[in-house]
Amino acid sequence: MQGETTQNLEQNSAHGILDTIKGAQTQSGISSFEPIRLLNSLISLLKERDQNIVRCRFGLNGNKVETLESIGKKYNLTRERVRQIEKDSLKFLRLKKLPELESALQLVFDSIVEHGNIIAGDYLIQTLLVNQGNYQEEQAVRFLLTLGDQFKFLKETPNYHSAWCVVGFDPERLNQVTQQFIDILKNEGHVLKQSLFYGKFKGSDYYQQQGSFLSDKVLESYLNLTKAIRLNPFGEIGLKDWVEVKPRDVGDKACLVLKHHGKPEHYSVITQMINNHKFDNRVAYKETVHNELIKDNRFVLVGRGIYALSEWGYKKGVVADVIKEILRSANKPLSRDEIVEEVLKKRQVKRNTILVGLSNKKYFQKHDRDRYTLATAQ
Repeated sequence: MQGETTQNLEQNSAHGILDTIKGAQTQSGISSFEPIRLLNSLISLLKERDQNIVRCRFGLNGNKVETLESIGKKYNLTRERVRQIEKDSLKFLRLKKLPELESALQLVFDSIVEHGNIIAGDYLIQTLLVNQGNYQEEQAVRFLLTLGDQFKFLKETPNYHSAWCVVGFDPERLNQVTQQFIDILKNEGHVLKQSLFYGKFKGSDYYQQQGSFLSDKVLESYLNLTKAIRLNPFGEIGLKDWVEVKPRDVGDKACLVLKHHGKPEHYSVITQMINNHKFDNRVAYKETVHNELIKDNRFVLVGRGIYALSEWGYKKGVVADVIKEILRSANKPLSRDEIVEEVLKKRQVKRNTILVGLSNKKYFQKHDRDRYTLATAQ
């Protein structure tokens, strides 16, 4: 058993060194990748009409992708003829086997392999363009991807986003890893910071047995693929339907921003925080936020327009109610300063407001040395 463990460690170490070398080579290739220049070089090999048709079909001029029908009308061709020209053009370019194209396709292949042999389509384009590509560059990459035969496109499914994978990829591996992700989140029952999530996954039995191929890059790629899991605006990982990931209404959004803000805040500021995090396309208005929070038990009004989360220990009620709770908990007379100090931990109000509440003889009784208890009727 000891020998097997040592052997596994040595194999994992060797894999890690090779992955690092290959990763550095791929990154070097990406830094010199010029998709538009390569695209123009390839397209120039086609007849002029075929060039224009291919550019229209793939949106290579910076315009939107055109339909077969719209292109056909432009060139007085049938839809089927346009389709055939597109097909023949791609076949012609593939058969050319130009060294520069082969190098680019190898770069794509290596990038997909680095990400676990499968990667979401948009994520692959971001990777190849280092997140800085414009629309024309993105379309150029999408066109170049259609010329490779060592990888293939997978359409979107109910469980996964559209993706590119190497030929021969086994989807069962992706399914197993995704299920492990989901099981971890279900067991926790709430969103996790990414570092904690990855830590829990790497502590699982599955990772101990299968983890040799699961680099952080692969895990991130698989997370990008699954529709079951999403990141919220704070970079936390959770199941797609959780309100901490996909808040349903103003109350959910306010709860989430306050939780990360960490302290009570005025409803106008809460509104601004909601809009800044752009949960969806809906704009929040401060009047609406105020009206929703005041009737939601998750929030407590602790000052003039200032709200806190009830899970922080705040309770609803006016200042007099807070004083009552403080005196009940103390179960002994408290000085005026002690009461003021405790109330200010629970409400953002002025000192005089507390003293006015404390002067209510119906609820509070003053004793010697300026100490107070609950009135006997309480």
